Amino acid sequence: MQSTLLKVKESRWTSRLLSPIILVLLILVFAIATGGRFSNPRNLKMILEQALVVGTVATGAVFIFATGNVNISMGATTALVTTIAAKAYMATESVPVMFLVALVAGVIIMGLTALLSTWLDVRVLYVTVVMMTLLSSIQMSILGSANIQLPYDMTSGMGDANVPLILFIVFFIIATVLFHFTALGRKLRYIGINDVCAELTGFKRSRYLLIAFLVAGVGVGFGALSTIVRNGTITTDTCSTLNMDCMLAIVLGGMSCFGGSRSNTYSAIVGAVMVTVLNNGLLMLGVSNTILQAVRGVVFIILVCASQTRPQGLPSRDG
Repeated sequence: MQSTLLKVKESRWTSRLLSPIILVLLILVFAIATGGRFSNPRNLKMILEQALVVGTVATGAVFIFATGNVNISMGATTALVTTIAAKAYMATESVPVMFLVALVAGVIIMGLTALLSTWLDVRVLYVTVVMMTLLSSIQMSILGSANIQLPYDMTSGMGDANVPLILFIVFFIIATVLFHFTALGRKLRYIGINDVCAELTGFKRSRYLLIAFLVAGVGVGFGALSTIVRNGTITTDTCSTLNMDCMLAIVLGGMSCFGGSRSNTYSAIVGAVMVTVLNNGLLMLGVSNTILQAVRGVVFIILVCASQTRPQGLPSRDG
């Protein structure tokens, strides 16, 4: 009996199906608890719009998490890139320029973070703690005491054209192909299992860590553009909860925060919807934002403790 339960727990399908089942149960519980207000089409549309930003950034973060590293500056990076891209639009009134600036800024900042980690031989976690503070300070310096109000015609037009959804779909497809159907994904998962063994096998950790951050940088750029479309106004509070949302999304989606063989892009989008549903549902039930943040923190700690054993086994082609 014990061996059967262990096989079920260790099964790849358990981690893949458990999160969607929990998501459906959450939606049903909140729909009943709010008297149907939660399942209102307008509210569901808002949840989808919120989840797209988290899902886009979290999909890129999967590449970093797969190596066994944690980047806690994703939110600060996205906020700064959003601010820079918005400034670029206000200066040029060109949407293509805004798109280009967002992608370039996201890739450069994330690439710099990876290079600092490898050059200084410091763990990614410690580097990103410093980067989180530094990037937040830079964003506040750029904004000052003013906010950036983007033209409503531009943001609403892009929203009506479903630009955030298109950006997410394009990035998710590219990321999934790279992560699950090329050698890059297998090598990143291999590093997550045992980075020393990976180095001895010939997978240079610094090179693949840089690639992982560059891919995540593209996700940050797309997430920043989606944030601009969704918010319209950029403030110092923009993306303030995005970092925790991304980490929660990855672990809620069924992926271990220690990376390894069970890392997958699927977890990012399922987890992003779960996080958004949880946030929205609790707020509709009258839970204060302070208590909500506490609940999110407790859930994250529990999930990290539950998955603290690094997944074993080599990454397979279907992983």
